[in-house]
Amino acid sequence: MRFNLRYLLFSVALLAACNSDKPGSNPDPGPDPGKDIVDQVSQYDARPFDGQKRAGVFYEIYVRSFADSDGDGIGDLNGVTAKLDYLDDLGVAGIWLLPIYTCDSEHGYDVIDYTAVNPDYGTLADLENLVAEAHKRKIRVILDFVPNHTSHHSPWFVEACKSAGSPYRDFYHFSQTAKPGWYAVPSGTTDWFYQGVFDRSMPDLNYGPASSCEQSGAFVALTDAAKFWIDKGVDGFRLDAVKHIYDSDISAENPTWLNKFYTGLNAHFQGKSALGFDDIYMVGECWMATEQMAEYYKGLPALFDFTAWADRLLYALKNDHAKWFPKDMIAEREVFAAKRPDFIQATKLSNHDESRARTEVGGSHALSLERCKMAAAVLLTSVGSPYIYYGEELGFFGDKTDKGGDRNVREPMLWKPKAEDTERPTWISSTKNTDTGVGSVAVQAESAASLYNVYRKFLRLRNTYPALAEGAIALPEWFDDASSADKQVMAFYRTAGSEKLLVVHNVSGTQCSYAFEGDVVAPVADMNGVTFSSQGNSHTLAMPPYSSIIFEMQSR
Repeated sequence: MRFNLRYLLFSVALLAACNSDKPGSNPDPGPDPGKDIVDQVSQYDARPFDGQKRAGVFYEIYVRSFADSDGDGIGDLNGVTAKLDYLDDLGVAGIWLLPIYTCDSEHGYDVIDYTAVNPDYGTLADLENLVAEAHKRKIRVILDFVPNHTSHHSPWFVEACKSAGSPYRDFYHFSQTAKPGWYAVPSGTTDWFYQGVFDRSMPDLNYGPASSCEQSGAFVALTDAAKFWIDKGVDGFRLDAVKHIYDSDISAENPTWLNKFYTGLNAHFQGKSALGFDDIYMVGECWMATEQMAEYYKGLPALFDFTAWADRLLYALKNDHAKWFPKDMIAEREVFAAKRPDFIQATKLSNHDESRARTEVGGSHALSLERCKMAAAVLLTSVGSPYIYYGEELGFFGDKTDKGGDRNVREPMLWKPKAEDTERPTWISSTKNTDTGVGSVAVQAESAASLYNVYRKFLRLRNTYPALAEGAIALPEWFDDASSADKQVMAFYRTAGSEKLLVVHNVSGTQCSYAFEGDVVAPVADMNGVTFSSQGNSHTLAMPPYSSIIFEMQSR
């Protein structure tokens, strides 16, 4: 085993510290004027962060609820621009804006005009300014794009309804026979029906056979709209409901359509990236099991992993059952790689369509905050391309299944204590989920024990170490698949080039001991005060509840 001086000094300091507090406790001593507060999350000194955002972490923003720049109670694009320094400091390298187009709803997925900015959010010039300012901070901007349907107020649909001979008639699915999920045409050809899988207010677009979809009027119109945004500097798109573009979600039709859409726009994107990226960024919402989802990698380079990654991690946190999580991720990634070797696995804890992560892991239960810290640590040390939903870094609550539905998970961001927060949108009159038990950015920023600073710390680690940012994942050689011992602990290697890190998480509310062997170079970082003892290359960790530690290992 090779120790360096830094390792010995930290070991001595760590052993002294562990005797001063009850095992597993994590008191907040307050800011240390001699040390950046984010570095106080860990008792070890990681490699200094050089400012490069290697990790490519994205941050999801519901503009209506993020930041209000003009005092009208509604979040806007200028509000997002004003908070770019916050996002830059957090360490994100990209932002995903939920639909910003003209629409007829709060959510924005019923698009009226794909190239017009919702006046509630500002102007086209505001969007262009946001993109330019984001690029100055090396932050990409991607827009939510809706290929499955439009608003029933879209000029395309209004014209299509007027006559069976309308040039827009083929943009949608019409029939003179009523079917499940079909609705009577509201005007014009009222003896006809149209398809609207999600709602009567959102008629489905029709691209014809997937083999020739690029020749359809709807495909050309939608592609032209996307090119409009690329020419305005936008870096890519999140595609909504990609499994619903064609009726059969398990046929080759949807991946075929997606491949043509991506390929055509990628060609248009070439040479236009202000940040020097070779390809456009395009990620699909594909809520499916692993094997079915993998087929969609034939169409897109990136997909959100809803079931295998997020569901399994939340299960691990709620059931103290973490040991097999890395093994499951390795197996899943092998399935993806068989379809697309350069696949991007977009990971997240929750988003605008789901109950908030804190609610999922315990809600008002006292453990929910510690579980959220652990969820953040796993998200930012495991494989994948992480996304953070706004407010998740503060520990927002929100149950989508409760009265209020979507509004429960789209409440306004908390910048300062409510009484003095002039930037907080007020469009929702009742904000029950965030008014209690959630500290604002200003308050949490002052506490090394806050969830916000846990996110900042682990984002900094992921951006600093290539092995965390983009490295491979592997099980440690001592992993025993048949044993349930240490089931509350997950351990895995992350490697990139000559850099090898060992990551260990205790996801339970119980202190435990964990033994491993290997050539440790130095501890890199921890959370919640992990102590350890070593004899030769044998090591024993004393892991408090909801604790993590990362070691730099000797790479052979």
